[in-house]
Amino acid sequence: MNVLHPLPQNGIRSSVTRLKRLLTASLVVGSILGTQAQTFLDLTTIFDADVVLEPNGTGLGDALDVDGRRIAAGSLPTAYSDGAAIGTQDGRAQFKFGTLKQSSLDAVRLNGQVLDVVDGSYDSLDVALLSAPGALAFPFGEVELRYTDGTKDTRRLGPVPGWFNSPMAFDHTLYRFTDSSQVETITSFRTDFGDAEAAQLVQERGNGNSGGTRFVDGTGYVLYRIGDLGALKQARLAVTVGNNFVISIATEYQDPDVSTTEGYTEVANSMTLHDGFEHRALGNLKAYEIDLEPYLAKGTGEIYVLLTDATTSNGWGPFIQQVMLYTGTARNFEGALEPTLDTRQATVHAMFRTATDAEKPYLFDNQGSGPSNRGHRFADGSGSITYRFDLQDDVANAKLTVDMANNFVVSLSGASESVRYANVAAATPEEKAFLVDEGGSIPGGDFRFADGTAYMVYQFDLPDDVTTAFAKLRVGNQFIIEAAAGTSGDFKVEMDWVAESGQETRDNSNLAFYDVDLTPYLANNPTKVVQVRLSDGLPSDGWGPYLVSIAIQNRKDSGDAVFTPVLDAQTLFGEDIRTEYNKKYYTLDLTSVLANNPRKEFFVKFTDGSTGDGWGPGIFWMAVHTGTLGIHTDELVFQDLKTTQGDPTGYGAGLIHRRYSVNPAKTLSAIAFPTKPTTENNVVHLLAGTLNSAVVAPTITTARVTGNLVRLAWASSATGYRLQSTAALGSTASWSDVTQTPQTIGQEWVLDLAPTDSSRYFRLTK
Repeated sequence: MNVLHPLPQNGIRSSVTRLKRLLTASLVVGSILGTQAQTFLDLTTIFDADVVLEPNGTGLGDALDVDGRRIAAGSLPTAYSDGAAIGTQDGRAQFKFGTLKQSSLDAVRLNGQVLDVVDGSYDSLDVALLSAPGALAFPFGEVELRYTDGTKDTRRLGPVPGWFNSPMAFDHTLYRFTDSSQVETITSFRTDFGDAEAAQLVQERGNGNSGGTRFVDGTGYVLYRIGDLGALKQARLAVTVGNNFVISIATEYQDPDVSTTEGYTEVANSMTLHDGFEHRALGNLKAYEIDLEPYLAKGTGEIYVLLTDATTSNGWGPFIQQVMLYTGTARNFEGALEPTLDTRQATVHAMFRTATDAEKPYLFDNQGSGPSNRGHRFADGSGSITYRFDLQDDVANAKLTVDMANNFVVSLSGASESVRYANVAAATPEEKAFLVDEGGSIPGGDFRFADGTAYMVYQFDLPDDVTTAFAKLRVGNQFIIEAAAGTSGDFKVEMDWVAESGQETRDNSNLAFYDVDLTPYLANNPTKVVQVRLSDGLPSDGWGPYLVSIAIQNRKDSGDAVFTPVLDAQTLFGEDIRTEYNKKYYTLDLTSVLANNPRKEFFVKFTDGSTGDGWGPGIFWMAVHTGTLGIHTDELVFQDLKTTQGDPTGYGAGLIHRRYSVNPAKTLSAIAFPTKPTTENNVVHLLAGTLNSAVVAPTITTARVTGNLVRLAWASSATGYRLQSTAALGSTASWSDVTQTPQTIGQEWVLDLAPTDSSRYFRLTK
């Protein structure tokens, strides 16, 4: 009997065959293996940039940035030789580069070039790209794969990570970009305190500077005038801004020191646009557009743009990047950039991008921050983010793969005796589901506080069969905690910090977890609804409750197993990473927490490896899986490239390898690259390209030979393969190399095997 299962491996098609002794003691077995011919693109005739500088060379033409950097040829791998094919560090591709070790042009600045290729059937295209120095190049640019039948396929070219970024910088990120190439700009300026902004700035109060970008908090404001508009009747205003902002418009000067509302028309309010949610991590940073036609119709020839704080009491006002007035149509792109996943050799138990609906079933305890403007979560300082997973009882082994960056510590814990009915982190989007009465309280960065007569009420609807529960509150300063059954408002004091401790704490030094027994409030309460209220224990001095989180669970203690650190960024990299250059996929073996764990429940906790500087783990995506999960993402071509100035320190400059699929059923004739947008300052360089032919599958012969053996044979020209076997297929398959050495007979590799009583599956893999 024959069993054939195509299983692509490292981009090479392979298959599986079963070998088992039958009653007849005879068996036909088979296998498929593949080899790929490669066609290296000849770019030498269109090279127009010298990006790799030979040792002690002077370089040809402009350098890659204003500081004169190029890539240093001396940092190329020792095995590299001009004109010879060299493999990438991950083994996925081979390239032939130009004369990198000589004074020469060796790259193409992509700008609308069309490359004729040898007509043929191809499976994929590999390219070596360098985006220097910027990272947000060509978000709408597309590579066109043109076929002889007149059809074409398009593949997204950008964004391309910059040479100081991780090659996986954009994986699983929420990316926003405004393409202004089809608009006529009337006025555009960055709010960077430079000359261009100064020409438009009329008045400001209480502004700040964050890395060269203007922000406005509290009662502050910034007022711009865009004048000399003449008889202009139609135009649009785009303000790139994040956090809690109000944008107002006037057609004549009104003094904002007198009033920020009188004479102004509010045209955008983040609290209205985002359904009352307060942004503090720039999760809403993008270009907000306003149609100016009604204001231009007044004929004053000028427009005043006023930006103020939508939440004046908490210091998270507008973070402003750019103001632009234009005619025409701008294209706005917003979406998550997710690499292609190959799950054919894996069983996926859980998979999600953080800060999405798919994450909610697994987010157990959120003491962190986010979502950011890139859609990810992070845990700085004493913050933490914990996920809970509950796998099927028959799962014996699994892995956790996480896309993350910066100073992370990852810890694992086994099953917990605690059952959590509800969990709320203050000042997060999830808080709204529980906070039924704000009572004048104010959210902060990752907390909520209530001073003076202010208070806050949270409501929890517990399962109908619950008779015992505890509230675990993380709170500090001068707090009073009260509880009530149902929604009657009949609150009873459970804890009064000032009265019970005699301390009038004003420095949050008592921030800790405090437990409240809710069992009395569940008795004779068929609805199982309970409310928890926090208020100020000393209203006269303004240091009321500083609340971080509330969890409702079945027991007073946590019941959790001890968390054990299993991955530490500072141990891995030997430094305090703050640039996300280590953003990539990390895979952890979960065997230790699944063994002797019949419930298959476990917890994963992320904390900051350098609590004093605020660069803890940034978490973008994760998956729990059994088997091999293929993630088709950008990788570095060479590991440790340096610039001519010796940087970057600790990692390599990002010459990336990217793969595009080609339709093998058609004949490819040309590859067309996009035209560089006139508003895009960043440049993408192409250094090499390789077309991989469709996989050729030679015939594999089998025969029964002397000694009741089965002979497996394959072409000896198919080099670089190894034979592997396993006892079973599926997500739990564990492949191992066959230890017997094949022999060469004529033009074939042959291996004689004896059938056994148990099934064995075999595959050839590259």
